[in-house]
Amino acid sequence: MVGPVLAALIAAFLGSSIGAWAALSRFKRERSFDRQVDWYERAVRALIDLSQRIEVAITHHEEDRNSDVIEVSWREVQKAHLTVDRLTIEANIYGSALAVSTLLAINKQVQDVAEETNAFDPDSLAPEQRLAALKRIDSLPEPLLAAAHPLAVEARRHLRIS
Repeated sequence: MVGPVLAALIAAFLGSSIGAWAALSRFKRERSFDRQVDWYERAVRALIDLSQRIEVAITHHEEDRNSDVIEVSWREVQKAHLTVDRLTIEANIYGSALAVSTLLAINKQVQDVAEETNAFDPDSLAPEQRLAALKRIDSLPEPLLAAAHPLAVEARRHLRIS
């Protein structure tokens, strides 16, 4: 009598253990998938945001002589740059090889410009350097938008959207 009861208890325990393991495994896969999709979305938005903030700051610099407005615009560019930096580091966790290489390349390009232009602060440069710095910064929006495209395509592939 004890044998069949014990066998039923063992079978129930094994069945529930296997079921719990399968559910936990599925939960981890779904959570990983969600985080990857979220990262792709944030990366695409960050590249577009940095591009747009640069364009706004350049416009303010050229058209608006209010130094407070200009300063705030460049500060927003710096914040957007930091976001792209952070997402570039996270690319190694969530991104495909293509996403990692795309973000590393565009982030290097942005970082080089930031260093040349004193971290996107043209007013801190001597007047004779300022025009060249603004031209250099103004060259970034197009490659930033171009880098967003392959990340969006990768996200669609990840979502299995053709």
